[in-house]
Amino acid sequence: MSFKLGGIVGAIAILLNSGAAFAEGVGVAIAENAQRYVTVGHDKLGNDIALDTTSIKGTTYKLYGIYGDGIFETTFDASCTESRLFLNRIAIYGSEGELLQEDKETGEIPFVADSSPGKGMQFVCEKIGARGW
Repeated sequence: MSFKLGGIVGAIAILLNSGAAFAEGVGVAIAENAQRYVTVGHDKLGNDIALDTTSIKGTTYKLYGIYGDGIFETTFDASCTESRLFLNRIAIYGSEGELLQEDKETGEIPFVADSSPGKGMQFVCEKIGARGW
């Protein structure tokens, strides 16, 4: 099953806004794969921030959240054995899936266990069976 990026943006927005993805179209497909997105936190407005479990490649993972009428996508890389976290990319997509802004500046960020990136890292490190997680 494949969707154009706009459909994915809509599906993620539905999931993040309502906590349930039982809307028509793409929302139904997301509901069928409810375990794909795991809530790892909330923004200042109370909107969910979700980990896309299908995006996990080794220790690289993506978080999604609501940004205006669209979504943001943030890509991280975790060093589980050292408890270090690296930001790889931030992208903001409009409601139709168009890329509005992208920042590919990379660098280490502090690992904070209670933050959304920290909870995402914990999920990833546990999934791969890293020692100490």
